[in-house]
Amino acid sequence: MEIYEPLNQSLKHVGSLMDAAETHGILCGLLCVSQSFSENLWIKHVLGEASVQDGLASQCQQQLHLVKNYTIDQLESSNYEFMPLLPDDEISLLERTQALGGWCEGFLFGFSLTKNKLDDLSDNMKDFIDDMISVSHIAPTEKSEDNEENYMQVVEYIKVGVISCYDSKY
Repeated sequence: MEIYEPLNQSLKHVGSLMDAAETHGILCGLLCVSQSFSENLWIKHVLGEASVQDGLASQCQQQLHLVKNYTIDQLESSNYEFMPLLPDDEISLLERTQALGGWCEGFLFGFSLTKNKLDDLSDNMKDFIDDMISVSHIAPTEKSEDNEENYMQVVEYIKVGVISCYDSKY
């Protein structure tokens, strides 16, 4: 199901400063800490001033609500269906790498919104958060077979880390 580009376009239309990747990262960070977070909190951070009730903002909010439900379904699937919301593989590696860094920034931001202390995290979770910080600083690279493989491995690592984090709620 194509979700990334329609959501990305909707976010642009309402003037959000975030793209679909960063938006999804924030959502996943929040979900990994608590499933009972306020959806309005997430939407407020994503849409900012655009969250006033006009037609475009309302449509975007509906899309965000659907993305939240879809993401929860993925995270709760016994088939490990969760995937970070990133551009399709047909998009240039440079753009996908940049979106991956933004996704990780969003995840860290969402995770931090709950004001939990890092001291309370398990060692594995601390390592995962450190890795997410590193990936959030990733620099776009030129396309090569090795870089493409490295990108896929990082995405897979993040997928597994988020699922583990969500399952354990640390």
